[in-house]
Amino acid sequence: MDMMRRGFLAAGSAGLLSVSTATAGPSSQAAKKPGVRMAHITDVHIMPEREAPAGAAAMLDHMLGNDDWRPELILNTGDSVMGVDGGTTGKSAEAQIAVWREVFGDCGLPIRSCLGNHDVWNGGGPTEAVPLSKKGFGLMTEVLGMPAPYYSFDHGGWHVISLNSMCNWPSYATLSDEHFAWLVKDLEQTSLPTVVLSHIPILSVTSQVYGDDTRKGNDNIVPGTWHHADCWAITEVFRRHPQVKLCLSGHMHTADHCIYRDVAYICGGAVSGSWWNGSQYGFPPCYGRLELFEDGTFDYQLVDYGWKTSDWRGKQLSI
Repeated sequence: MDMMRRGFLAAGSAGLLSVSTATAGPSSQAAKKPGVRMAHITDVHIMPEREAPAGAAAMLDHMLGNDDWRPELILNTGDSVMGVDGGTTGKSAEAQIAVWREVFGDCGLPIRSCLGNHDVWNGGGPTEAVPLSKKGFGLMTEVLGMPAPYYSFDHGGWHVISLNSMCNWPSYATLSDEHFAWLVKDLEQTSLPTVVLSHIPILSVTSQVYGDDTRKGNDNIVPGTWHHADCWAITEVFRRHPQVKLCLSGHMHTADHCIYRDVAYICGGAVSGSWWNGSQYGFPPCYGRLELFEDGTFDYQLVDYGWKTSDWRGKQLSI
């Protein structure tokens, strides 16, 4: 197993196409030196099955075992467990949470998370450890050590906002009026360069190239849960607050980097690839390396950490 392959990933016949960086605006080398390093993980979908514990551990080994690049913080954009939503019982939720804690609980780095759609427990079959009082956002908010379902913090001269794309659950991919007002107020209170975390992409081209599910005759129609339906309103808020430099997301298990109004939007693939079954449309299991600089610029590299299961398959076009 080659554990040292790296690169910015893109879908194509060769899978890995090139190494790239995403940099918001010009920056001198002198200004870029005092950067803070963070790792971006998303869609871990941890569970006892499908060799997921070994795969997630291999990802951490790859991330933390490199002397040339080591983060001081992990940003996690959701779907941390395979799924506590739907009809998942408290007993099944316990098993998934136990694996999360086993793999990530002692990794040696703080992890700052947001909630994914598979992180919202519907309350089925409660147990003593997973009581009905933790239904909804309560269970995984606690497990992930989040202060609230949405929150913000400062680190290394940057402001980080963790949104809750699930706040209107069971509908999702929009912000509630209360959450939207909180976002506006939060941005009014900081002048630091800002990173925004959300599970559902705010903007992304991945939804246009996600198989043929979007094709309706001669039209390409994006499902409302594939990127934020309120993207226009959110981007208008960002336009009025130019300190917002970068938005990180997951959900699609594929990767892109797009820029709108000088804000970069990066969908970071998935640590689990195709839910620990292989590559998702050519995107293998991966994580992101993020370096944030004092002048508000950044570099981002998506890393293939080389994981393959014994039963390797994936989702792709059959030709």
